[in-house]
Amino acid sequence: MTAARKNNAGRAGTAKPAEAAGAEAVETVVKAGAQAAAKGYEKAVAMGREQVETAVKAGAGAFKGYGDLTGFGKDNVQAVMTSGAILAKGMQDLNDVWLGLARASVEDAVGATKALFGCKTLPEMIEVQTGLARAQYERFVEDSRRLSAMSAKLAENASAPITTRVTVAVEKFNKPLAA
Repeated sequence: MTAARKNNAGRAGTAKPAEAAGAEAVETVVKAGAQAAAKGYEKAVAMGREQVETAVKAGAGAFKGYGDLTGFGKDNVQAVMTSGAILAKGMQDLNDVWLGLARASVEDAVGATKALFGCKTLPEMIEVQTGLARAQYERFVEDSRRLSAMSAKLAENASAPITTRVTVAVEKFNKPLAA
């Protein structure tokens, strides 16, 4: 072998191990990159799962809140309906009392007219008229008190369901502020 060939053979002999070392380096880098990519992928998947789980939990909480909200609204509507029913019944009772008072007033007027026509003298007529006026005034005061008491009781009973719902709302909305 000539010296050039020996040199080339020596280079060729050293070239193969250099190529092998380069290939090993590339393979090591590729493996390390693949491992890093796999770890990154696993982390991304884990983070994605956590975010999905968090979103699902938040969604479940929101739906629970929505259910609570619709239930709260339903209870409010029920309170208004109950209040309306109480008010309607109370108004019917008040109308019955008014009708009774009107009947009694007509009957009193007929009785007063008969009493006045039965008077024989002017002093007797004045005395009957005075007695009728006094009786009508006393009846007016008594009936006014009765109607006022009924109206106040009706207002209290009709507003009770709504007052209860307002109290519940204030308590419900103050809890998050206190926490």
